[in-house]
Amino acid sequence: MRRFIAFFQRFRVFIFFILLQILALTSYFSVMNFARTKFFNSSSAVVATILTWERNVVKFVYLDEANKKLQEENASLKKKIASNFISIDSSTVKINDTIRKLSFQEIPATVINSTYNYPNNYFTIDAGTAKGIKKKMGVVSSDGVVGIVYDVSKHFSVVKSILTSNINISAYINNSDAYGIIKYENGNPRSVQLTGISNDIFIKKGSQVKTRGSAGYFPAGTPIGVIESITPIEGKPLWNITVRLKQDMRKLRYVYVIKNLHQLELDTIEEKINELK
Repeated sequence: MRRFIAFFQRFRVFIFFILLQILALTSYFSVMNFARTKFFNSSSAVVATILTWERNVVKFVYLDEANKKLQEENASLKKKIASNFISIDSSTVKINDTIRKLSFQEIPATVINSTYNYPNNYFTIDAGTAKGIKKKMGVVSSDGVVGIVYDVSKHFSVVKSILTSNINISAYINNSDAYGIIKYENGNPRSVQLTGISNDIFIKKGSQVKTRGSAGYFPAGTPIGVIESITPIEGKPLWNITVRLKQDMRKLRYVYVIKNLHQLELDTIEEKINELK
């Protein structure tokens, strides 16, 4: 015991130094372990954030391409809709290629330039004669009617917007025999007027307004908008009907050009009617 005490007294400084070193190293590694853990946790958060940003950028870059693919798929699916066919055999209504014939096709396109705040508005699409587009073809969006092709080049077309004062689209009120002509008169890009409806016909606010199908620009029943207001026109036996458009023309981006496969036949027979007038 005396030897142990003597040893401790002799090397007490050294032993105290060793204890201090152990304490210091223990504290150091504890702190370093916490820092390392925090670093890796932070790194994971940073990596996750960077990957999220990267994913969003990639999604944005390929968004236009994805939308175009969806347009093409929609156009393909719409070819199968019964309203795009005419019956060859009137004795049956079975949908079959041997008794029904495709009447309308839709060509997808993208709006690359447009206006909406003028009395007469137009927009340009990235499709022209190379894709089979011609003048006087109807143009729709996924929501409804947006215009009629005005001029065409090989790769582009200028479309007369539904927000044009001299556009004439024949339309009818759903669940009613009343029909008239769509006009753009009020300068509001969200609405148009339905003219020519007699005020002795009962019209209900909120009714759907759709294309009549005359002139062959659009399939009958294509949506245009909803009746927003109805007021009598002073001094005339007509209603002043405001139709809120289904498609917000300020946000128009992707469209379909309507190709009537029987347009030539329709034009030919209607020319004979005009000769009789």
